[in-house]
Parts: sequence; structure tokens; C-alpha cells
Amino acid sequence: MSDAEAPVDPVRVVLGSVASLSRVLSSEQRRPFEGRVLTSSQMSALFLLARTPSGLTPGRLAELLAVSAGAVTQLVDALRTEGHVDMRVNPDDARSRIIVLSRAARDEVEHFEGATAERLRPRFAALTSAELTTLADLINRVTRETKK
Repeated sequence: MSDAEAPVDPVRVVLGSVASLSRVLSSEQRRPFEGRVLTSSQMSALFLLARTPSGLTPGRLAELLAVSAGAVTQLVDALRTEGHVDMRVNPDDARSRIIVLSRAARDEVEHFEGATAERLRPRFAALTSAELTTLADLINRVTRETKK
């Protein structure tokens, strides 16, 4: 079988597409919390918390970030020191705590995501709402699988 006849590996095609999209997104050169030094894990935690307004337990946040309990404790402590997150008593278990975004951090994430979505919307114009939903679902499913 010649190279021209070799079957195309769909995973490689997806990886190439994801790499291209990643380059487009990173070329934006804009970041939330400009001027503040945040690790990628801290940034991921802030965006996860933005998607969960009721908050997350430290254990659940550690699971979603695929880090240890000790690592999430350090991460949350640093975010609390900077005023990005607050800790609340878990209404379901007073022995447990819930991590929530501070109002200022929530506003920052909302502003950043809204502005970024508007700038990038033309790149997604060829997709219907249903296709965008399917794309998001597929990416989330792959992401969840890699964290298991």
C-alpha cells in the first residue's frame, strides 16, 4: 500500500485540528487577570469555578484538575490570598467547605470570556448552534476521559 493509499488516522486529524485551534486561541495574546501571576492550574481552577456558581469542594476540584488534595490546598490558599476565591461552609455537610469565586474574580472571568467569544465568533460562524453544542460535548467527553 502506498502512502497515498494509507488509511488516515482520525485521531491524528483531530490532533492537527486541535493544534491549529490552539494556535488561533493563543495568538490572541490576551489573558484574564492581566498583571497577576497565576499558574495554569490556578487559571483552570478559576474557570472551573466560574462554571459552577454553587462552588466545589476541595476534593471535587482536585479531581477535576487531576491533582492531589495537597496540591489543591496550596492552589486554593494562593487564590484566597489574592482574593480570587472564598471558602464557605458546605450546606450539605458543615464539616466540609465549598470553594467559590469572589465577586471580582467572577466579573473578571465573565468579561474575559465575553470579549474573547465576540472576537472569535467569526471563526465559528460556519457552524450551527447544534454543531457548536456537539463540538463542545465531544471536547468535554475527551477531556473527561483523559482525567480518569
